[in-house]
Amino acid sequence: MNSIEVCLSPALYKYKTTTDNYIVVIIDVLRATTAFCAAFDSGARAVIPVSGLDELLVYKNKGYLTAAERDGKKVDFANFGNSPTVFLNTDLNGKELAYSTTNGTQAVEMAKSSGNIAVAAFVNLKAVSGWLMEQQKNVVILCSGWKNTFSLEDTLCAGALVEILDQSGQFNPICDASGAALVLWQSSKNDIPEVVKNANHYQRLVKLGQLVDLQHCFQINTSEAVPVWNGKAFLNRHPSI
Repeated sequence: MNSIEVCLSPALYKYKTTTDNYIVVIIDVLRATTAFCAAFDSGARAVIPVSGLDELLVYKNKGYLTAAERDGKKVDFANFGNSPTVFLNTDLNGKELAYSTTNGTQAVEMAKSSGNIAVAAFVNLKAVSGWLMEQQKNVVILCSGWKNTFSLEDTLCAGALVEILDQSGQFNPICDASGAALVLWQSSKNDIPEVVKNANHYQRLVKLGQLVDLQHCFQINTSEAVPVWNGKAFLNRHPSI
């Protein structure tokens, strides 16, 4: 049986115990992984995660579309910020999007050495869990959090994914963090809006006027996208893993 391990923040990733035959699943509900899914739903061919803004500017100067935010705010030179609803209302058919965010792409950078990375959010829980079941690998769920600290919404999403994988009979949660995320999700899932409304990043985005994005990010199973790392970029269900 394959294992499920949860890292509740990027700061804990280096202490993970899973070392063999695993896929890292990055979660950044507000908003990077939700936005990745939206970009693919709007036809994007690839999403290229970029850790720093200087590197992102190089991509822009080469003619790539760029998306970037810092502390929830769109970076001035980027074509887009980090809004999934903007992507859903933009034709990205065949486009490659270079992308840099405060937390999500930093978690991706951390996980690159594993070779196998997928992206999850509430919007693609069914799609990504089904894909993971097909892979027959151990799973390490990495919550992007906020600047290396705990994030309520990412942990809830991790718990939702743990529940689905555990109930499949193919996976076994192996750590306290997996169990804690599962318990938090099971005690909260019937009233998510009430549970998350006082979360720090939720309130940060409220102050930035991102209410439409917030409503979208907590919808469940609205996307069929499964962004998967191919060594250079995320593609939708890359076949080589």
